[in-house]
Amino acid sequence: MNIRKWLGALLALGMMGQGAPAQAQGQGQTVRVIITWAPGGTTDYVARLYAQRLSQVTGQSFVVENRTGGSGIVGWNAVAQARPDGTTLLITDNSIVTVPPLLPAPGFDVRRQFEPVTEMVEYPAVFTVPANFEARTLQDLVSIARARPDALNYGSMGNGSTMHLYMEVFQDLTGGRMTHVPYRGAGPAYLDVVAGRIQLTLAAPPTMLSGAQAGAVRALAISTSGGRVAAFPGVPTARELGFDFDLGYWYGMFAPHGLDPAVAQRLREAVAQVNAMPDVLARFAEQGATPMTGDHTALARRVDTELERWTRVVREKDIRP
Repeated sequence: MNIRKWLGALLALGMMGQGAPAQAQGQGQTVRVIITWAPGGTTDYVARLYAQRLSQVTGQSFVVENRTGGSGIVGWNAVAQARPDGTTLLITDNSIVTVPPLLPAPGFDVRRQFEPVTEMVEYPAVFTVPANFEARTLQDLVSIARARPDALNYGSMGNGSTMHLYMEVFQDLTGGRMTHVPYRGAGPAYLDVVAGRIQLTLAAPPTMLSGAQAGAVRALAISTSGGRVAAFPGVPTARELGFDFDLGYWYGMFAPHGLDPAVAQRLREAVAQVNAMPDVLARFAEQGATPMTGDHTALARRVDTELERWTRVVREKDIRP
């Protein structure tokens, strides 16, 4: 039985006798793909790309649902409380391991209430500065931050956000200190870099790539666990410049705990098929992204490792939302 028929049959069986209102689309039921950020951002783009292609691969209808609020808490709880029948999935960035350590009672347990399905794609973090900024290299930026502590301002998506935590790690690594300016999202922080009101943000490529190409901002370096990426010709990695900093923005698929292992396996195979599509590879390459090949065990290890890391950072730095 091919993947389309198999997944359709399994999802249909998962819905039998449960009275769920999801509408039938071809073979089986509609699959809700919940994300925790508003339309228009990188997470929304990633989720909609995968939803469209997973629909093609499986014959199911994958529909993205934006469940925002509480820095992701609303959407994560919706998935944690859903039936593990394969009709509710979560596509999330790594905020799922950076936000919970900030909250005394998030309402769910990442390890116990979510079923890791598969890793999906990773974007580098780009050290993005105004076009006319005095620092021409990442080393220049660090030198200024060391010589003039807190004189430079960097923007993030908010107190305790991934950008904020990453910059805390970077500053500890380099010994320089900058002033944190929290925003309500990556977009507003980036716009203030363009305007020169702040000097730095760790942007994801979809946020800043067009501005870099137009000369509105400059990329000093990219943070990636691999080498340079074609989307940023001539831009070195942080590691090349002597800084052991490889934190990027990764995306993974999760389901409510208790998902049928056979359904999870077929979903992994479907995501692998999407990641092998030439046009998908081309789109990601244009944005500096790299499809990931890790399965559920790799994603579970990543969650465990990063939850421990960010819990420690939040506690040591006394970071509060």
